[in-house]
Amino acid sequence: MESINYFTYENKDYFKNKHILITGATGGIGKVLVNTLYNLDANMCLISRNEDKLKKTFISILNENPNKNTIKYEILDLENPNKITYQFLSIMKKLKGRLDILIMCHGKYNQSLITNCEIKTFDEMININVRSTMHILSLSVPFLKMSKGNCVIISSMESIIPVNYGFLNSMTKSMINSLIQCSALELASFGVRINGVAPGVTNTKHRVNDIFTEENNKKYMKEYSNMFLLNKNVLKPEDIVNNILFLASDDADFITGEIIENDNGYSLNHDFSYSSDNL
Repeated sequence: MESINYFTYENKDYFKNKHILITGATGGIGKVLVNTLYNLDANMCLISRNEDKLKKTFISILNENPNKNTIKYEILDLENPNKITYQFLSIMKKLKGRLDILIMCHGKYNQSLITNCEIKTFDEMININVRSTMHILSLSVPFLKMSKGNCVIISSMESIIPVNYGFLNSMTKSMINSLIQCSALELASFGVRINGVAPGVTNTKHRVNDIFTEENNKKYMKEYSNMFLLNKNVLKPEDIVNNILFLASDDADFITGEIIENDNGYSLNHDFSYSSDNL
């Protein structure tokens, strides 16, 4: 894993002893984020539905650095609203009743067309991408008010530019953008900031393991690299984490309701994948 460049100098102590809740902690971006914040001496509670992945990924960190701050976790099915409500008390106990920063990296990706999308799939995407995000944020608000903390939510470039075969991703992430802006407006008077990062295509192990084969992923990345405006380097998780850390820090103290587009300029372009042959 490459080092994170932004928090390496005098501002690195900002996250020291902060109490941070992270969802999607076993994903490609989530793993890099957790490793980075651990090295910056943050206290964290991680949410995932896969206990094995959490143990394999993070127990080794604790074994290597037993004197560092704590990492605790909660196994939680974000598609079940009753469990979110019930288990949030347990989460806050693990954070000792204090929440300085909420970072939500979880989400579901789907490739489908409106003409062949099943209602069950539609409901699942709304449930995990939108409802669970709103639910966790709403439960966190009283604690963020007390700490005058902040929240960073991962959106997507597809919330800004529609992509063929991606209407569910574009729609749900557009709703996330609206959630970020509306909640930022509502909570600004309490000193709470809400911001987002909209990554472009990011090369993570999650893509290869859960979405594409390694061969298909390489082909997909090559096709997208031709549409990047800045350069032909595909984004890495570290590139996204740098923006998350910036928005969560005091350096962004006057920023709220913003969604940083971190996508190699792709959202300035248009979707070349559209073809009448696909209809």
